[in-house]
Amino acid sequence: MRLVRVAVLILLLPVAALAGEREEDAEAEIRSAIARWYEELALKEDGRVDLVVGRPFFEASQYYYHVNNGSAALGPRVYSSLAATALKFEYDVEFLRIDPNFARAAVWERAYFYAPAFDRTTERHADSDFILERRESDGQWRIVAYRTGFYGIPPGKKTDPMPDLRDLYYRTTGETPAADGE
Repeated sequence: MRLVRVAVLILLLPVAALAGEREEDAEAEIRSAIARWYEELALKEDGRVDLVVGRPFFEASQYYYHVNNGSAALGPRVYSSLAATALKFEYDVEFLRIDPNFARAAVWERAYFYAPAFDRTTERHADSDFILERRESDGQWRIVAYRTGFYGIPPGKKTDPMPDLRDLYYRTTGETPAADGE
C-alpha cells in the first residue's frame, strides 16, 4: 500500500509543477493583454483596441463617446479614458483571479495632468475591472468585459510628492511658459 502511495505521489509531482507553470504563463499573458489595452487606448484614433478584445465584448464604461451635435452624422470623438487623456499614466494590477478559461483583474489607474494656471501637477484615479477569456482556438487571453469608475483618492494611494510635469507639458503642447509676474 505504501508503495502505491509513493508511486501516485511521484506521478502527481510533475502534474502539480506543470499546473504552476501554466498559471504563471497565464498571469503573464493576462498582464500583457491589459498592458496592450492601455497602449491602444493611449493611441486614441490610431489605437486598435479590437486586437485585444474578444467577441462578444461587454463595455460597461465607455472609453470614448461622440458629442451629440444634433445631426444624423456623428459628432467629434471625445476620449474619457485616463490612458488617453493623461499627460502621464500608470496602472497597477491589484487583484488577479485566474481559472482555466476565465480571469478577473482589478486595476488601479493613476493619471497625472499639469495645470499651467496653477503651475502644478494634479492627479485622477480610477478603479477598473476586466474579465478575460481564454480563446479555445489559439489559447490567447482576450478581454470580454470592461468597467471603470472614478472615485475619490484614498489617503494611502495619494501621490506624495507629485511628479513635476511642467517641462513635459510644455514639450508636448508646444506652448511656452508664462513669464513670472504676468
